Amino acid sequence: MNYSNKADMQLLLQQQRKSFQKSGFPTLELRLDRLDRLTSMIKKYDRQICDTIAEDFGSRAFEISRLTEVFVTIEQAKHAILSVAEWMQPEQRQAPSPINEASAEVRYQPKGVVGIIAPWNFPVHLLLSPLVCVLAAGNRAMLKPSEITSRTSQLICDMIGEFFDPSEVAVVLGDAKVSAQFSQLPFDHLVFTGSTAVGRKVMSAAAQNLTPVTLELGGKAPVIVDKGVDLKTVSLRLMTGKLFNSGQICICPDYAFVPEELLKPLLNELENATATLYPSIADNPDYTAIVNDNHFSRLQHLIDDATGEGVEIVTLNPANEDFDETQNRKMLPRILINPGNDSAVMQNEIFGPLLAIKTYRDIQEVIDHIQTQGHPLALYYFGDNDAHKTILRDNVLSGGMAVDDVVVQAICHALPFGGIGTSGMGCYHGIDGFREFSHNKAVYAQTPVEDIAGFTRPPYSDAMRGMMQQQVSES
Repeated sequence: MNYSNKADMQLLLQQQRKSFQKSGFPTLELRLDRLDRLTSMIKKYDRQICDTIAEDFGSRAFEISRLTEVFVTIEQAKHAILSVAEWMQPEQRQAPSPINEASAEVRYQPKGVVGIIAPWNFPVHLLLSPLVCVLAAGNRAMLKPSEITSRTSQLICDMIGEFFDPSEVAVVLGDAKVSAQFSQLPFDHLVFTGSTAVGRKVMSAAAQNLTPVTLELGGKAPVIVDKGVDLKTVSLRLMTGKLFNSGQICICPDYAFVPEELLKPLLNELENATATLYPSIADNPDYTAIVNDNHFSRLQHLIDDATGEGVEIVTLNPANEDFDETQNRKMLPRILINPGNDSAVMQNEIFGPLLAIKTYRDIQEVIDHIQTQGHPLALYYFGDNDAHKTILRDNVLSGGMAVDDVVVQAICHALPFGGIGTSGMGCYHGIDGFREFSHNKAVYAQTPVEDIAGFTRPPYSDAMRGMMQQQVSES
């Protein structure tokens, strides 16, 4: 069934919730079965997933899709399969003294039905990755893939329909209006990945139902290049992340800080790194196209705005190709040097193959700039200065951080993935995702010894007064 209107979506939610309530909390065996089915589904449709995404983008390497949409998602599911039995165990906590014969524990219980709204840039992974944690936590799920990658969304609908009963997992298809209606449903938890602007609307809609949200938003991820680094290595790693999926990734490096004296040698190495990774652009199957004309126009506006402000722009064109970038939406990488802080490229998340570079003299300039902006989803540092590394790690808020590389922190299953402030709230991956989509139920078991249990009841005894006096005095 195609749940494309609000009434059908509400009915589906009611059916999933009734099934959840009737069946009770799923056993370990059922959770493992669902995760196994999810893994089998991805494996069965491996090549079709990659081919369909390439059709939606116009051009995207099979290897990129297989790595990010298939391989990484399967690895996350395997990690959950191996770990969920441990995650489900009650966590023992210390009961308050002096009532030390009581016990205290936290039990992780499924919330119920979780809604997941995913974007277009990694249309399978960003839908199924949170689903791994949702299923491990014992929940049902309703999925809303992006209408921008419509072929992939239909494929996801077909795959889920083959491997899951609608009472377990179901897919809702439709445009932005459907997504808005989806976010208004009274889920037990709602996950949204996308822009900060839309994230505000999703959170506002969820608030009407007091639905807790996990928001994975974007922001501008800064890179700090310190003195004394190997610029060749830095440039290769930086451009690998910057041009991965042509920059259409939420944790992509957005702008970089570099010491003034390193600007020219860094530019030279960035050109070399780009030529190494992509000897040509126009017909290179490894180089991803911008997803559609609207997003291409948005990026072109950033370039035009910077050009109008007199910003120096270095276009990286390794093979010196002469082609119309709009024809196949293969946008050449560009470096924008020292754009003003008020320029469009510094105010908006880029989400494309443009990299702004800002020069600096003192690390405090960098810290001051980052701390006056919205907290980034990712922060990157290249260098060996322990003092600089420590202050960026311990005193600058960001969703995550990588040292001497970019993007890689997101594929570590043992680390939480999430933002803070304008880059989001909540997190998932691994045990952190399991707990995000679980209710942490506190359970206190009182001692059977009545003299201890009633120690603090009136009429208040001298022993009770003495105990309080001793504890207060000692503290």
